[in-house]
Amino acid sequence: MAHWVETIPAFVVLSVVLFLPGWLVVRALGARGLEALAVSPAVSAGLIAVFATVAQRVGVRWGLGPLLVVTLVVTALAWVGMRLFGRHDPELGTARRLLGRPRPDAVVAIVIGAVLALVTILPAMGRPDELVDSPDAVYHLSRIKTFLETGNFSIANPTFYPNGFHSWVATGLLPGVADVLPGTNVATIVLAALVWPLGCVALVRHALGTSRLVTYAAGFASAAFIAFPTILLGWGVLWPNLMATALTPGALALMLQAARSKRVGQWLGFVAAMPGLALIQPNALVALVVFALVWFVTARLRAGLLGHLSWWVVVRDLAVVAVVGVAGLVAAPIVSAQLASTQSYEWKDRVSVWTALVEVVGGRLQVPDVLWGLMLLLALGIGWIALRVRAALPVVAMWGACVLLYVMAASSTASWTSLVTGYWYNDKVRLASLAAVPGVVLVAAAAPALRELLRKVPGLGSRPVLVGLVAVLVLPLLTLGLNGGTRNSMLSGFFRPSAPERVILSFDGQDSLRRLAALIPAGQGVVGRPENGSPLMWPLFGTNTLYRSIPIPTTGDEIVIGTGFNDMAHRPDVCEAMARHDIRWAIDSTHVYWLDRPERSSGLADLAKVDGVEPVRTDGNYTLYRVTGCGLGASAAS
Repeated sequence: MAHWVETIPAFVVLSVVLFLPGWLVVRALGARGLEALAVSPAVSAGLIAVFATVAQRVGVRWGLGPLLVVTLVVTALAWVGMRLFGRHDPELGTARRLLGRPRPDAVVAIVIGAVLALVTILPAMGRPDELVDSPDAVYHLSRIKTFLETGNFSIANPTFYPNGFHSWVATGLLPGVADVLPGTNVATIVLAALVWPLGCVALVRHALGTSRLVTYAAGFASAAFIAFPTILLGWGVLWPNLMATALTPGALALMLQAARSKRVGQWLGFVAAMPGLALIQPNALVALVVFALVWFVTARLRAGLLGHLSWWVVVRDLAVVAVVGVAGLVAAPIVSAQLASTQSYEWKDRVSVWTALVEVVGGRLQVPDVLWGLMLLLALGIGWIALRVRAALPVVAMWGACVLLYVMAASSTASWTSLVTGYWYNDKVRLASLAAVPGVVLVAAAAPALRELLRKVPGLGSRPVLVGLVAVLVLPLLTLGLNGGTRNSMLSGFFRPSAPERVILSFDGQDSLRRLAALIPAGQGVVGRPENGSPLMWPLFGTNTLYRSIPIPTTGDEIVIGTGFNDMAHRPDVCEAMARHDIRWAIDSTHVYWLDRPERSSGLADLAKVDGVEPVRTDGNYTLYRVTGCGLGASAAS
C-alpha cells in the first residue's frame, strides 16, 4: 500500500473491532454517555485477549465468528445481570440504553482532535507501508503475523507476553483488508487519531464541565503534546504502551464519573475495562491505581480544609493509604518474578532534577527546544483550576504525580525508586507520555482562562463569540503553530532516519529480500544475523525465519545457532538445533542495524567463509545461501 486512501477499509474494520464489542457490553451494563464510548476499546481489548486465549485452550481457532459469539453472550449476560441486580440505576428505554444521546459539541471536538492528529501524523509517517525503524517493531510485527498464520491469538504464543494489542490488530486484519505492516500502522492511527481524542474529550468534559468552549478546547488539547502520541508512535517502538496510554483517559473519565454518581452500571463498566488494560500493558492498570489514590488523597485533604471531615479522619485515612501503598510496593516484586525483572531495567542517561523538570514540564524530551507555548498553557490551566474550578484540583495533583514519577525515573540513582517507577521499566519516555493524560485537562483549562483575560481587552468584551473563538484557537497556535516543525522532524526521523545504520530494512532491502524469499520453499527455515533486517522476512513475506526480534535471545537454540553456525561441522548441538527448526537457508548482508549484538550471532557474521553453505543468489546487499552441512543439502535442494 503506497497511499493512505487505500487503508480506509483497514481503518474501518480495526475501529469496529475495537469499539463495537466493548460498547455493547458497557451499554448493557448501564454505563452511558461519552464515557461509555470512550471506555469501550479497553473492554473490547479484554474480550479479545481473554477469549482468544480461552479459545486456544479448548482447541478453537480464533476469528471474527468466535468474537461475535463471545460478544453476544457477554452482552446478554450483562443485560440480564443488570435487570436482576442493577435496581439502583435509573430505568432507561431500550433506545436510550442502546443508542445513548448524541452530543454534537462533543462530536465536533472529537473531529477536531482527529483531524489535527491526521494532518500532523500522516505526512510525517509517509507511506502506510513505511517501517518505523525501532527495534521492538520487529517483535510486534512478527507476533501479529504468527497470530494470523497459526490462528492462535493466545497470551502464550509464542511466549508469555500481554496480547491485548497484538490480538486486536490481528483480529482486525483477518478479513484481509491489509498486510501486517500497513495494517499495524493503520492500527496506530486508530489509536492516535480516534481513541485518544475521544478519551481526552470525555475526560475534559467530566473534569471541567460541558460548556462548548471547554469541549472544543479538549479537541485542540488532545494534539497539544509531543510526548503523546508523537513519541510513542516511533520510539521503542512501544505500540502496546501507545495503546494503553490512548485508552487511559476514557477509563479515567468513567472512573471519576462512577465515583461521583455511585451508579452500579458505571462501576461495572469501569471494572470491565481492567482486564483489557492489563492485557495490553499492565502499567496502564498501575497508572489508574495511581490516579485513583491521588484523587482519594486530594479529596480527603480538600474535605478537611472545607470542614466536611474532621482532620482525625483525614489523617487516619491517609495513613492507611500510605501503609497499604508501601506494603504493596515492597511485596509486589517479591510475589511476581516478572515484575522484578521489569523493575531491574537500568537506563544510563541520568539527568539532574532541573533538567528532568524541563523535559517533562517544558516538553524538551528528545527535541532541542523548550515548548514555551505548551508551558504557558499548562500554567494558565493550573491557575484557572485553582481559582475557578477547584473540583478539578485532583487532576492537577494527578499531573503532579506524573511529573514526580518522571523526575524519579530520569534523575534518581537510588535503588528504591525502581519500586515505584519500575512498572514503567524505569523509562522516562513512558512516564512523559502518561503525564499527557491529566495534562490535556490542564491545557484545555487554559481556554476559559484566556477568555477571561481577553474580555478585559478594549473592544472585545462585548463580543463573546469572538472572544471564545480567539481563546480556543490560541491552543493550537501555541502548540502546533510553534512546534509543528519539531513534531514533524521527530516523527519523520523515526520512520525515515538519515543515517543508514539507523534503518532496519529499507524499501530497496525489502525488494531484495522479497525476491530471495521467492526462492525458498514454503515452510523451510531461514537464519541470518537479525541486525541485517532478515527477521522481517516473516511478517512481510511469511518466510519462516529463526529470528523474529532484534536482538536475538541469549538462551535456547537461537543462541546455539547464532554462535555456532560457522562451526556446524564440529558442533552436533548446532546441527540438532537446526534440524529442530528446519533451517535450510541462510541470509547474509553488508547492512548492519545500529542495535548490534555481534557476540550473539558471531557464527553468522561472514557466511562466505563458512563451510557447510553455498551461495545461491545475491540481490542488492543481500545474499541467499543454501545450507549443505549437517546433512541438510539434499533436503534443501528438493
